[in-house]
Amino acid sequence: MQTLKRRPAATGPRRKKRQRPKISRKRLLVAAAAAFLLVMLGRSLLPALGIQTPSLGEGDAEPTQVQTKAPPAPTIDLNGVMVQGGGAAMITLNPGLVRLGGTVTVQGSGFDQGSMVDVYLGPSSAPQQPGQARPPSGAAAAKPKQVATAKAGKWGVFTANFTFPNTMTTPVQEVTAQARGGDKVAKADAAVAQGAGQATLSAVVGKPGDTITLTAKGFAPGEQLNVFWGRINGDPNLTLKADEGGSVGKTPIRVGVTAVGTTSLVVVGKTSGAAASAPFQVLRLYPSIKLAPYAVKATQKITFSGGGFAPGERVLVRLNAAGGQPVMAVQTDDAGTFKGAGIVMPFQLKGAQSLVFTGEQSRASVSSGFTILPFTPQARTNAYGGLPGTVVNFYATQFAPNEAVHVTVKTAKGAKPELVAAFRVDAKGAARAVGQYTVPGNTEDTVVFELHGQRSDATATVNFKVDKSGGPVDIPSAKPFVVPKDLEN
Repeated sequence: MQTLKRRPAATGPRRKKRQRPKISRKRLLVAAAAAFLLVMLGRSLLPALGIQTPSLGEGDAEPTQVQTKAPPAPTIDLNGVMVQGGGAAMITLNPGLVRLGGTVTVQGSGFDQGSMVDVYLGPSSAPQQPGQARPPSGAAAAKPKQVATAKAGKWGVFTANFTFPNTMTTPVQEVTAQARGGDKVAKADAAVAQGAGQATLSAVVGKPGDTITLTAKGFAPGEQLNVFWGRINGDPNLTLKADEGGSVGKTPIRVGVTAVGTTSLVVVGKTSGAAASAPFQVLRLYPSIKLAPYAVKATQKITFSGGGFAPGERVLVRLNAAGGQPVMAVQTDDAGTFKGAGIVMPFQLKGAQSLVFTGEQSRASVSSGFTILPFTPQARTNAYGGLPGTVVNFYATQFAPNEAVHVTVKTAKGAKPELVAAFRVDAKGAARAVGQYTVPGNTEDTVVFELHGQRSDATATVNFKVDKSGGPVDIPSAKPFVVPKDLEN
C-alpha cells in the first residue's frame, strides 16, 4: 500500500495569487438576451411615452417620423421687417423648385462645429398665399420624415443631399435641418414644380399623321391628360386618361400638326396641372395632286385627288394664287388623302391655269397646272349660194352647251356687220335649220355670215356665194333685227 508523500512546509512567507473569475458561456448568452430585450423594450415604450429615438439617417429602410422644432422667433427690426440676428442657423435649397424624383441639395450654416444635423421633409407650416390657412397642427398634422443626416464641419457648415419623393402631391414642402441634442434649427420651403410628369415616345422622328406610342407618368390618378404638339394652350390634339397610378402606358397616338423641325409633345394634367414634354423632330409633308383631265373646255369639270396631307385636315383649293379666298375646300381622311373632288370651269378662263392646294393646318402646299381649251364651232347654211331673195337658215355644231348664238352679215367689203338672226344651241352645242335671213336684191358677189357664241366668245364664219340676177330684183327691205331677251346670252 502506497503512502502519500507530503510536501515540506515552506520556510518563509508565501504571497497568494489573484485569480480572475471565469465567465461561462451560459452567462454570455443570458447577457446578450437581456441586452436585446432592453433594446426592444426601449423602441416600443419610448415612442409611446412621447420620446423619439434618434434616426439612423438616410440608410434607414423607412425614415423615422418626428415632430421637428421651430426656429427661434425673429428679434431684429430691419426696415420694418422682423429678421433673425447674426449667428442664427440657416439652410438654402438647390434647387428650390424641385421635380418629383429629383435630387435636392441642402446647404446649412450657423450650426455648432462637429454637431450631427438631421434633415427632415414635411408639409409646409407657413401659408403659401395671402389669406390661405395654415395646415392643421397637433396629432392631425402630418409629421415630417427624416431624409438625410450630415455633420457640421468647420464654421458650422454642412451639405446634405436627398431624393425628393415621387409620390408628393402637395405644392410646397418644408425642409427642416435640426441639430441633434441642440437648439440649432433652420427651415426652408421646397416648391414642387408643376411639370413633374415624365413622357417618353417610341420614336423621335416622324411626320404629321405617323403613329407612335406614348408613355407618361407622374400625374394625378384618373385625371384627364391633354396632349399638345408644339404648344401648351388652345384645344388639345387629343385627350387621354391616367390610370390609378397617374400613368398611361404605350398608348398609340398620331403625330400632330406643328411646325417642321424640332418641337415637343406636351402632356398636361387637367386636374393636377402637372406637365411633361418629350422632344420630337417633325419631318416635312410632301403632298401630291392628280388632275383629270389636264385640258378641258369651259362648262367641263376637272376632277382631282390628293395625298400626303395631314390626316383629317381641310385642303383649301385656290386658282392661280397661294393666298386669298379659296374656291373650295376638301376634307382629307385618316391617311391624309382625298379623291373624287372636282370643279366646273367657267367661261372666263382662257389658256394655261393652275390650281393650288394648301393644307389648312399643316400649310403643306402643292400646285398643278391645266389648260382651258377654246371652243372651235363650225357652221354652214342650207345652201352654198343662191340668187338675191334666197332665204338662208343655219346649221351649227361645237358651240358651248345651251348658249345663244348671234348671227351678223356683211354684204359688201368694208361694210359694217349687221345683226340679222339669233338662236340657241342644245346641250351638245348644236343647232339645225335655225334663224332666217333673206338675201337682199342689191347684193352681189359674196355674203359673209359670222355666228358668235355669247358665252364661249367663239365665232364660226360662213361664206355664201350670191349669183348675179341679170337685172334689178324687187325685194322689200328687211326690218332691223332685235334680239329677244331670252337669246341675249
